[in-house]
Amino acid sequence: MATQNPGQPGPSRTPPIPVTAQPPGGPAPYRPAPPPVVAQPLPPDDPNKDLERELEGLPGEERDAYAALKTLFDTYDLGSLAPTILRYLQNGFGADTITILLQQTPEYKARFAGNEQRKMQGLQVLTPAEYLSTEASYKQLLRQNGIDPHFDTQSQYAEWIGKDVSPNELQSRVNMAVQASTQAPPSVTQYLNSLGIHTGDIASYFLNDQTPTPQLQLKLNQAQIGGAALQNNLTVSAADSMRYAQQGVSYQQAQSAYQRISDILPTAKRLSSIYKSQAPVNQGTLQEEFLGNSGTAQLARERLSQQEQAAFSGESGVNKQSFQQQTSAVPGF
Repeated sequence: MATQNPGQPGPSRTPPIPVTAQPPGGPAPYRPAPPPVVAQPLPPDDPNKDLERELEGLPGEERDAYAALKTLFDTYDLGSLAPTILRYLQNGFGADTITILLQQTPEYKARFAGNEQRKMQGLQVLTPAEYLSTEASYKQLLRQNGIDPHFDTQSQYAEWIGKDVSPNELQSRVNMAVQASTQAPPSVTQYLNSLGIHTGDIASYFLNDQTPTPQLQLKLNQAQIGGAALQNNLTVSAADSMRYAQQGVSYQQAQSAYQRISDILPTAKRLSSIYKSQAPVNQGTLQEEFLGNSGTAQLARERLSQQEQAAFSGESGVNKQSFQQQTSAVPGF
């Protein structure tokens, strides 16, 4: 047996190659490691770049509060308050406190200006949700009825909210504005002009006038009665048209009445000039009969008719239509 001399190096040995267990079915396919995720820098002109830089120092809880508050105030169209929200968070204020503080800012008060008017009038302010819901109802009413878009503004909504005009009341006012403007015949518009409500101001008058809604309805009825007279080449005073409106005369009734008056009036004037012993029958008399339901006016017309019959002893009924026939042949009012 060969012996190794002291000091002589021993034979070299190759370290064994470790054997690793192979998965069933052969070695696993090679999969390169995914590249590291690198945050993409914001473009230089991105408005959020500075804000992201400022948020970098905020703890996660404050970031969440910022995201919630900014989203909420964005729905109010108050995204301009984002820097203020951030400043309050950096100063250690909580979300509830920040919400209260933001309500004192000029931007918030301008956005909910209707509430500021309500405060001055001693009315209860609306919550933001109520305020926005009321605005949405206003917007829908205006657009569905084709009202001039210049009424579709936050400042107009604020005025209505400040005056406590509910969507139901606005619906009534919108209906009147449409009836008095886009749906009105020229004669009604003409009569409104004579009452001092000019054509370009009609919608605004019914939508914004301080007069209570029932009084506005009377004004519309008055204009319709006056317009019915104009349609038949007659005129009626503002006092009389308002009195008939207050008595409940409708537009359709006024149209029927003034058509009858227009047919009867020429004969009534002629006979009144002949039979001076009888009370004269003029437009005012016929208005009182057919619009005012006046028994006295009806009696005056009937007496004039009787005077005609007595004078002509039936001849007028043969050779021409008598006043009695003329007035009774027209459908009743």
